[in-house]
Amino acid sequence: CGYSPYDFMKLPLFYARVSRDDLHCENQKITLTEWAVRNGFALDSTNYLEEEETTRKTRPIKEEALKRFRSGQNDGIVITRIDRFARSLQELIMDVEYVINNNGRFVSILNGMDFEKKTYNASQQLMLNIFASFSQFEREIIRERTLEGLARVKAQGKSLGRPKGAKDKHPRKTPSRNLNQNHITKPMV
Repeated sequence: CGYSPYDFMKLPLFYARVSRDDLHCENQKITLTEWAVRNGFALDSTNYLEEEETTRKTRPIKEEALKRFRSGQNDGIVITRIDRFARSLQELIMDVEYVINNNGRFVSILNGMDFEKKTYNASQQLMLNIFASFSQFEREIIRERTLEGLARVKAQGKSLGRPKGAKDKHPRKTPSRNLNQNHITKPMV
């Protein structure tokens, strides 16, 4: 009868993240845009946040997304994959359940997850925990392999990092920690 499951979600926030500054969110943006159009939403600079993450522990753009949800600016969060939203199992469960328990909707498009308070049940919790566990497992495997490789190179007597006194012929492209949010967030054109 013309009812869409997204009728009650008036203004979702679309969030994309990459792990390194030499990557970009273009594929995530395409997936988010297609989902938005299919479900009658517009993806624009007012409801789209994109984060380029380096090695820092905090993610100011994600915190901004949660702040917007808390303030009522947005009533749901849409992402492409759960591993783009959190670094650990605990962080993901805490943030997703915060959104759900505060009458929001959390959608992870490519994981096939769509959670809201009135339908969030034990099966969905299990599915979220399984996907989150695999994401954390994958991250830890990558970390272990990296540490093993570094240990091997060090055991071979090779020095790690730049030689002492070396000057950059090609300065790094990493953003300065003092940059304001506009340099980290890329609004849609």
